[in-house]
Amino acid sequence: MDARWALVTFCAVGYLIGSLPVGYWATRWRRLGLDIRGYGSGNVGTANVYRHAGFALAAVVGPIQFVQGLLPLLLARFVGDLSTTSLVLVGIAAVVGNGWSVFLGFDGGRGVAVSTGAVAGLNLIALVALLACFAVGALRSHIAEGVLAGFIVLPVVGVVLALTPLNTGYALPVGFAVLLVLILARRLEGVVGDVNHFGGARHVVLDRVLHDRRPGRPLIGHRTDP
Repeated sequence: MDARWALVTFCAVGYLIGSLPVGYWATRWRRLGLDIRGYGSGNVGTANVYRHAGFALAAVVGPIQFVQGLLPLLLARFVGDLSTTSLVLVGIAAVVGNGWSVFLGFDGGRGVAVSTGAVAGLNLIALVALLACFAVGALRSHIAEGVLAGFIVLPVVGVVLALTPLNTGYALPVGFAVLLVLILARRLEGVVGDVNHFGGARHVVLDRVLHDRRPGRPLIGHRTDP
């Protein structure tokens, strides 16, 4: 297969795999039609599933979402034999699929678990750095901040890897920077409407970026935002 068509094919596969709204489908199936989007953060990811559908279901959803980011890269790496730049694009496509799923009207999750899977498929050293930030955030009971810190650190790790004898090139730091932008884009989704409805633009934006919190969306219970 021509390299360009291989790239297009695996990016499409990555997007479709990432688009599968596992958390949404799982909660509707196991909780008799519960639409997780109407509860808590409104997110279809692992944390919101855990809070409103229980640990057992979240323990299944989380690893599956991780695999949604990892699997397209494994396929592209071992079946398509793509370059590092192409692999980065496939990983980004999977994360875009999760955040803007074709199955949910181009809405979706925060992309954290899928992005983590994509990082695992790109570089294990970067994965360790990312998970270390997650762990520090969890130990300090600031998980959202740990996640943000991890994705901020990733491009730096990518640059360091490019400058070491490993010479991984600059596709990785650029790709990691794009992942950070996508994570921020999902955290800021609908921010203009929130500011217009609740006011306090600076507070709302900072709360969204740093803590991944939206006004009218409590951690537990029904959403109360418009």
